[in-house]
Amino acid sequence: MEIVQHKTTAPLLRRQSSRTRLPNFLLRTRLPSKISYSPITIPLSNGSDLSLPRRDLFDARFQLISHNADDLDPSEQPSNAHAQSALQFLNAPSDLVPLVYEGGLKTWECSLDLAGYLDSIGSQFDVRGKRVLEVGCGTSIPSLYILHRIFSSPPSQNQTHIHFQDYNASVLELMTIPNVILTWYLSGAAETYRMSEEEPPDSTALELNISENLRDAFQQSLMTYGVHLRFFSGSWDTFDLQKSGGRYNLVLTSETIYRMESIPSLIPMIRGACNAKDLTDVDNYLCLVAAKVLYFGVGGGVAEFVRCVRDEDKGGTVETVWERTSGVERRVMSVRWK
Repeated sequence: MEIVQHKTTAPLLRRQSSRTRLPNFLLRTRLPSKISYSPITIPLSNGSDLSLPRRDLFDARFQLISHNADDLDPSEQPSNAHAQSALQFLNAPSDLVPLVYEGGLKTWECSLDLAGYLDSIGSQFDVRGKRVLEVGCGTSIPSLYILHRIFSSPPSQNQTHIHFQDYNASVLELMTIPNVILTWYLSGAAETYRMSEEEPPDSTALELNISENLRDAFQQSLMTYGVHLRFFSGSWDTFDLQKSGGRYNLVLTSETIYRMESIPSLIPMIRGACNAKDLTDVDNYLCLVAAKVLYFGVGGGVAEFVRCVRDEDKGGTVETVWERTSGVERRVMSVRWK
């Protein structure tokens, strides 16, 4: 349970003062004392909605501003540079800067589509006891949905490994990890902790106090539910499958095929991550890609992705398993490799 950063990204996150038995990602993540959040609604397959918490963007920006004001130690210059870079992303008028910032601080529509599709196949594909990788996770709505399901079910002896990958380490620190903690906190797994809080939270204030007791309770829940979390930052071609622990049973990615130039590095990564020996090995993995049919102005889209999958060495097949045809067309696709 850790954060892994590759050389292509900015400096390592500073180690936070915490009890040594906490997961490595909590030790190395500079969490604020309080997190502000808002609900985000996921349309489910049965017509109902699921509300999950997501950290407010303004709250992440405030954390970065406070970070810059408080850190005067010259030894922390790399960490300060990391924070300054992330602050530029938050202040930028564009949603992305290719090869610098890939849009992970924002929640994109197709991540909700992917979470909804996971709900529709929940009875057929039990994620517990499996290895899951979300590529280009950002705010990580699909994986948050999976965690919500796990934390809302009885504890299992099965060990579930959920790994998060994003180009920017700052996205993992500012959004992904806080969202994971928020999802746990509002689930049934945290009920005992919520009841034990000395000062019950104001029901009208969507804020979470990050205390040592909360960290301990979160760690205990991970152990109780058999959940192992790891976080990886860097470009797709630097992702080390061996260091991650091997291949995965479920590979997820959404809104990552928007740029044609990035597709050739994405496909080998997700293909290598799938736990498959051949095309007929359908029971060991599921690879789901959610995307808009066409990304205007940046060149990517479904047609280019499908072509690249078929042209890949030994090739693959792409099947549309969900689609929206009104308005901006969107799809969830299942990819199989030969």
